[in-house]
Amino acid sequence: MLRQPQRFVLLRYGVVDSTNLWDVVVRTLVTSGSATIIAGMFAIGFALILANVRWRIKPFLRATTQALYGLPPVVVGVAVYIALSKNGVFGSLNWLFTIQGMIVAQTFLIFPLVLGVSWTALERVSSEKRDVFRVMNATKRQRVFLEMYCARRGITNAVLLGFGRAIAEVGAVMMVGGNIAGKTRVLTTSVVLETSVGHLDAALQLGLILLCISLATAFGLQFIQYVRFFEQQTLGSEKALNQTFEEFNAVWENLTVEKDGTEIIASCSLEVSGHEIVALMGESGSGKSTLLRAMAGLENAPTDYSRDLAYVSQNPVLVMDTVANELELSSRLHSDLPNSGIHYASLCGFEEKGGQRTDSLSGGEVQRLAFLRALSMNRKILLLDEVTSELDGSSVERIEKQIELFRDRGGGVVFATHNPFQAERLADRILYIHNGRLIHEDDEVSRQILEGRRIG
Repeated sequence: MLRQPQRFVLLRYGVVDSTNLWDVVVRTLVTSGSATIIAGMFAIGFALILANVRWRIKPFLRATTQALYGLPPVVVGVAVYIALSKNGVFGSLNWLFTIQGMIVAQTFLIFPLVLGVSWTALERVSSEKRDVFRVMNATKRQRVFLEMYCARRGITNAVLLGFGRAIAEVGAVMMVGGNIAGKTRVLTTSVVLETSVGHLDAALQLGLILLCISLATAFGLQFIQYVRFFEQQTLGSEKALNQTFEEFNAVWENLTVEKDGTEIIASCSLEVSGHEIVALMGESGSGKSTLLRAMAGLENAPTDYSRDLAYVSQNPVLVMDTVANELELSSRLHSDLPNSGIHYASLCGFEEKGGQRTDSLSGGEVQRLAFLRALSMNRKILLLDEVTSELDGSSVERIEKQIELFRDRGGGVVFATHNPFQAERLADRILYIHNGRLIHEDDEVSRQILEGRRIG
């Protein structure tokens, strides 16, 4: 007698057969996918708020969120069951033993996990990068997208962890959904049912399908992280805004900065005009960098000139993935600026590096690129903090030439430096700072600074 060929146990003996397997898989994806999307939207939004505020209760919120990573599914199931039952708060929705109820249960279950991991990722976006967004006058919406862009790998991992827990969960969906055939049965509850009736081979095969779905989702999200769909590889055009600035005189009065009860800057007043380069000199720790940050509106409230200046910090950071992206950033944030990538790249030797990743640049290249990014903002005031400290002689000459050309266009420049030769070579006048106070040029300390006796 001829034997019939054996078929998969899942298709022959299991409670879930070949006719409704696809239905169970789709229901699983809809339930867990919807819960992940809903939890992700609310959790990432809340994480953005928490990463940018200074609430005193943040440590308590963080500890609570982390404690809820291990929230028991049965506890969530009971709570949602009571809320959706006939006499519950939301009983009128009639969501008990429905897919909607299961989505609610899974959303509450994975929300703390997505929130905590996203919050950590967004807080790792450095304060220096947030300073770049502020100085470049990005709108609130643009800053949200830029922060998410910088933290996208951590956010992706948060979503992946949330989806992984949702799709593997069984307790809450069993209680809220009831494991009703053709209505609320999903892969995890099917595995439990097959095991309970002794169909271990069928349960194993369903488990393998569940594992394949999880792996496919994980590989898909990881693939999205590393594929450069949004990375600009080519530079923009040679066209740039080089118009002459109108005459101006910017004045900062009584700038004061205190940190931890210590006065770092004490009532400093200074001004800069168009067609002028001002050097700021002082010993290390004298307050040069803090004074420039205060002028840029980064220490206290924004100043009257926050929208008229560009700032380069002593240790500049880049926020985009490629050189071309970095040079394009100003035009992305402000529609009135052209994408003049080729023009600015040619100023400091980046013509052939448009597609190079910024995390592979040397310290000197980062410094030059940050200067070009500031120059591309086309602001009438440049605040530069040790902008040539990492550069060789040839690069210093290029930067100084651009500073002089900027002054000739009517711009004003304030730059901090330890180099007395650079100050005398480049500046129209020199300001001296000592212990957080501007001092007169005839002061003995000023003479020592200019002579290099107080500069390493």
